[in-house]
Amino acid sequence: MATLQRPSSTTQITPQGPELSTLWTRLLTLPDRLPLSAARPSRSTTLPGAFRLPDLLYNSIRDLVRRGDLNGAHQAVEPALQKFGSGDNSAHAWLLRLAWADLLRLRGHTDEALEYLASAERYCPPNKDDVPSVAGLKKTRGYCFGHLGDYSSSHALMREAENLAKGAGLLELQCEIHQCQAMIFYLQRDYDSSERLFRLILENSEKVGGWYFRANGLWGIGKNLMIRNRFSEAMPWLEESLSIFQAAGARVPVAIVCSELAVCYLGLGDDEKSLELLENASAVQKNAGSVQNCLVVLANIGNVYLHRRDHLRAIEYYREALELARKIKDPVSIQKWSFNLKLAYARLQESVDHLSASTA
Repeated sequence: MATLQRPSSTTQITPQGPELSTLWTRLLTLPDRLPLSAARPSRSTTLPGAFRLPDLLYNSIRDLVRRGDLNGAHQAVEPALQKFGSGDNSAHAWLLRLAWADLLRLRGHTDEALEYLASAERYCPPNKDDVPSVAGLKKTRGYCFGHLGDYSSSHALMREAENLAKGAGLLELQCEIHQCQAMIFYLQRDYDSSERLFRLILENSEKVGGWYFRANGLWGIGKNLMIRNRFSEAMPWLEESLSIFQAAGARVPVAIVCSELAVCYLGLGDDEKSLELLENASAVQKNAGSVQNCLVVLANIGNVYLHRRDHLRAIEYYREALELARKIKDPVSIQKWSFNLKLAYARLQESVDHLSASTA
């Protein structure tokens, strides 16, 4: 592991590359109970950046999730949670629980994530004055409800989370909440509200700093333009987002943005470029294990083949996407790809009828 240089007092340590996925193993080999001076370093400490041990661990997990390294994040969170214990309601224990719930949702187990959080809240609720945990819990539960189609509960919880974060002056947490709200509005086809929130994220990203929120703000704006068939207008936003994700080494977000660009290319008539981008994105998403991202890419490949009038192959991809959507109980994807599957069957029947008529 490369030696970290001592940063200035205003510098935040963000391990990169192999450091990011192995930092947690170094941390977890230390004793459960550190001396007070080590666990809570004073201003005169020689520890880099005067960070507490759990902060380093959580920041590494957060960055793994943001880059889409679900396997690395899983390997970090599980043993860390065991270190804290099921009855620990400290802020760091709750940060790990929320990260675990996010991993469950990203793997397609949204129901299980909600059950896990309900159980944790029942037996060891976060302290009321622990705003990041309380707001984070509301945000995470709300986002899960939104993915299951319960939009009323979703928005109610996330508004509560937003008010808590705003009242505490936690701008980064506000951006995380706005990102979740924007995605639920997108699922509801309220693209104006979704784009408005992504623009707010982009505006606030300058104050928060770092690559993540700027890249996501740009992506979200481009995504909302793309879904409204404003392909030429969407592409510069997506391409700028792509360059930031690439510089950060965030392979899964890169694949997501490439999928959006693929839709734009198909809309502009370049089905070859579209298919190339989608096939590359599919390989990345399957390796990462993000079920939601996988099914979207599969369905979009089906769209390419439907465009090419290769109806049998389109049906094959739609059926695979629909199977995954049903598995994770995603009502929006089930409705959308059921419609496309029926459309592909209808067009196949039209082709057969036309061929029969021409040879009669």
